[in-house]
Amino acid sequence: MKLVIYKKNKFKPEELAECLWTLCEEAYEYGSPWTKSQFLADILQPHTDYCILVEHSTIQGFLSYSSVMDETEITNIAVAKAMQHRGCARTLLRFLLAEEKKAGTYTVFLEVRLSNTPARKLYESEKFRMLGKRKSYYHNPVEDAIIMSTKLKTETIK
Repeated sequence: MKLVIYKKNKFKPEELAECLWTLCEEAYEYGSPWTKSQFLADILQPHTDYCILVEHSTIQGFLSYSSVMDETEITNIAVAKAMQHRGCARTLLRFLLAEEKKAGTYTVFLEVRLSNTPARKLYESEKFRMLGKRKSYYHNPVEDAIIMSTKLKTETIK
């Protein structure tokens, strides 16, 4: 399997929004968490970026994130059904963490459904730790979110 990761600027925003929405509709158990319009608005934001996993000219997965100062928040990770459980999400996550570490990012945050045990295990294996919960954060169905974070560099107190 030959996978390549591109950033959002390699794609036309409208086409990318359509592809990501379609991928999420298939990949997420409860359908896409965002509409096509929400994806497009996010893609057009200067402080957001996307790591897009491509195999043979087909988008197979993506990770979206927003960076402000020395913090990054992962907003979505999705992998096409046919590519799930093959290390694609881990590849995207490790790519982002390495990139953000080089950029001097201190902390990376994310939220994950309480019931999404496979994703939580992935994040824990990549040194993310639980910070707390957001009550009723998700809809369709209503469910709590677990807030997780990992530190990419340590503070030095002088």
